[in-house]
Amino acid sequence: MYKWPQGRVIRTICLILALVVAADLGYTGAFAKISASLGPENAQAHLRQLILGIFFTVASLSAIIAGLVAAGFNHKSVDFLIEVEQEMVRVEWPKPNTLVRSTLVIAVAIAILAGVIFLSDFILLNLLNYLLSLGDRF
Repeated sequence: MYKWPQGRVIRTICLILALVVAADLGYTGAFAKISASLGPENAQAHLRQLILGIFFTVASLSAIIAGLVAAGFNHKSVDFLIEVEQEMVRVEWPKPNTLVRSTLVIAVAIAILAGVIFLSDFILLNLLNYLLSLGDRF
C-alpha cells in the first residue's frame, strides 16, 4: 500500500469505525428481529432473518474492505490522511479551566439569545393578536 508506515493511526481508527458500522448494519438487519421472533412457531422467520443478517454483514464488510483498499492505493486520500494525522499532533488543545470557562460563556450567550427571541416573539404575537382584534371590531 502507498506510504503504509505513515498514517497508521488514522487508518486504524477508520478501520475500527468501519467495523463498528458493519456490525451495526448486521445487527439492525437481522439480530434485532431475530430476538423478537424467537420461538418454535417462528422458526422459518428466524432462519430468514439470520440469512438476512449474514447478507447485510457480508455486504457491508465487502464494501468497507473495497473502500479501504481503494483509499489505501489512492495517493491523494493517503496523503490527506497522513496530513490530518500530522496536523492533529500540532493542535494545541485548551486547558480544562479554559474549556470550562468557554463553555459557560457560550451557554450563557445561548440562554440570553433564547430569552431575547422568546421575548420578541411573545411581544410580536400579542401585538398581532391586538391588531387582529381591532380589525374584528370594524
